[in-house]
Amino acid sequence: MTEPSFWLLHFEPIVASSVDKIFGFSEFLTAIALFAVIYTISDVRYKFRIAVTPGKLYRNTFGLITIIGIQALLTEIWIMEGWWVPKDIYITYPIWQGIFGLLFLTTFMTWMYYAFIRPPVFGPQNALRYAQELYSYILHGNDDELKIIATELARSSKQLISHCRPIQRRESQGEASEAKVKPRKPNAGDYASDILLLIANRKFCKNVVASSPVTAQYFFEDMTDLTKYNIPIGQFAKNILAEAVAQNDSFLYSEEDGFSSGLLGDLKPVSKASYGNHLLMENLAKIYPSPFNIDYKEAQSWAPEQWKAYCRAVLITINDLLKNGRGTDNVITLTFAIDTMKLAYGDLYKLDGGSETYYSDTHQQLGVIVDFIMETLKAIDEQEILPKPLNDIGSKANYPIDIYDQLANFIYDVILSASYVKSPPDVCWGIHYSSIWSNLFAGPYSDKDAWEIVCSKVSYLLLDEINRLLTYPNFQGSKILGFCLNTLGLELAPRGTTMGDISYSLAKDVQAWTKKNYLPLHRENAVIAESALIGNLSFEEANKRLVYTGGSILGREPPKFFLDLDD
Repeated sequence: MTEPSFWLLHFEPIVASSVDKIFGFSEFLTAIALFAVIYTISDVRYKFRIAVTPGKLYRNTFGLITIIGIQALLTEIWIMEGWWVPKDIYITYPIWQGIFGLLFLTTFMTWMYYAFIRPPVFGPQNALRYAQELYSYILHGNDDELKIIATELARSSKQLISHCRPIQRRESQGEASEAKVKPRKPNAGDYASDILLLIANRKFCKNVVASSPVTAQYFFEDMTDLTKYNIPIGQFAKNILAEAVAQNDSFLYSEEDGFSSGLLGDLKPVSKASYGNHLLMENLAKIYPSPFNIDYKEAQSWAPEQWKAYCRAVLITINDLLKNGRGTDNVITLTFAIDTMKLAYGDLYKLDGGSETYYSDTHQQLGVIVDFIMETLKAIDEQEILPKPLNDIGSKANYPIDIYDQLANFIYDVILSASYVKSPPDVCWGIHYSSIWSNLFAGPYSDKDAWEIVCSKVSYLLLDEINRLLTYPNFQGSKILGFCLNTLGLELAPRGTTMGDISYSLAKDVQAWTKKNYLPLHRENAVIAESALIGNLSFEEANKRLVYTGGSILGREPPKFFLDLDD
C-alpha cells in the first residue's frame, strides 16, 4: 500500500502494541483524581493562598487540564484505531506524551509554588480577589477558618498599610465642592481601606487575639515603621484591645510582668507593639474611635483582673508618651482611657449601707484605678526632666489642660463617687481613707514632685466645690465636704505627724470653712448640710458643734473629737 503524503510530509499507521505509554488517559485520570483529593482535604490556609494568587490561576488551570485530557483521550483512540501519523519527524509519540505530561506537572508545581514556596500577599494585581476571599471567610464566620486566616493576614500587613488610602476629612458645608466626582475604577488603595474596615469584625478580632496575636503586632509595628496613622484601623485596634481584656489568656495576661510571665513578661512584644507608640495611639484617638474608648456596656461587665489588664495597656502608652517629652500636652489617649475607667467604680454608691464590701468587685476595681493613678504619677516622677505644668497649681485649669490636670480631675471624680458611700462607718472609712486618701495623699511617694503638683490641684478642686455651697447649696458639694471631714478629721493634727503638707493645708482650710459656714448652711438648707454627715460624723445642734466618734477598742468608750461651730 502506498504511503499517503501531504506536501513534504509522509504518513504511516501506528501499531498500538509497539507504542510505549508515558502519560496516557488512565494516568491523566489518576492524576486528576489525586489532585482533586489533595485540594479537597488541604488546609484552609492553602486554599486561601491559591484563591488570592495574582492572575487567572483557576481559569488557566482549567483550560490546561481540559486540553491535556482531550489530547490524552484522542491520542489513545488514534493509536488504537491505527490512524496515520507523520513519518520521520522529531515529535515522536513519547515526546508528544512528554510535552503534555510536562504541562500537567508544571500546572501542579505552580500550585505548589504559590501554596508553599512563595505564598501571595496583597498587592495591586490581586487586590480585588484578596478582598473578596477575605470577605467570604469573615462573612462565613467559622472559628476554625478564621484562626487560620488571621495568621495568614499577618503576611500582608505591610502591603495593606502601605497601599491603604488615607482617611479623607470631610470638607465643611460652606467649602464643599459642587463639582461632581467622576466615578473611577477602585484601586489597591480602596480595597486595602475596605480590608482594614473588614478585619474590625468582632468575631475576627476575637480569633486574632486567641490564635494569632502576632497579626495585631505586625499591623501596629508596620504602622509605626511606615509612620502611617491616618488610616481606618481604629475600630480594629479598639476591638483587639476589648478582646485582649476579655480573654483571660490573651497577650495582656501572658505578658504581665517578668516575675509571673518570664521573658515575654519582660519583653512584652505584642503589648508594646500594640500600645507602646504614643503617636500611634494619639493619632488613632483623633480619628474616632480611640482604641481605649471601650463600649460602656462591655466595660461594665469586666472583673477586677480585666480592669488591671486594661490599665496595663494604658500605662504602656503613657510611659512611652512621657519618655518622648509629651507630658505637657493634653493627652487624648488618657482622656478616653479615663472616661472608660470611670465605669470601674461607677457602682460605688451601691456599697452604701452594706457590710461585707471589701471583696466586692466594685471595691476591688476601685483599688485597681487608684493603683493606676499611683503608677502614672510614679512614671511622671521617674522622668529625668519633670514636665512643666501648663496651668498654675492653685487655680482652676484653663484649656489646653495637661496630664496633671487630667489626673487631678480624675482623682476628684474618684473622691466624688466614693463620697456617696456614707455608712456603715467602717465601710465608709475603708473606702474613703484606706483605699483612696492613704494611697494618694499620704502614701510613700506623696512627697514627690508630680504627686505634690497633682494633689495640690485636687485640693483646689475640693475646696472650690465646697465654696460653691455658699452660693449654690448642692449635694455634690456637701458630699465632698463630708468626705474631707471624714478623712481629715475635726481636729488639726501637728504638721508632719500623720499628714503631709498638702493634707495639713487642706484639713486646715476645710475645718476653718466648716467652723464658719456650717451653721448658716444648716439654717438655710438642713437637708444639704446633714448630707455631709457621713461615717462617724454627727451634728449636735444644741451644742453647735460637729462630733466625730472613733471606734471602740476592747469595749472601752469610743473617743470623740469635736469641732465647735461659729454662730
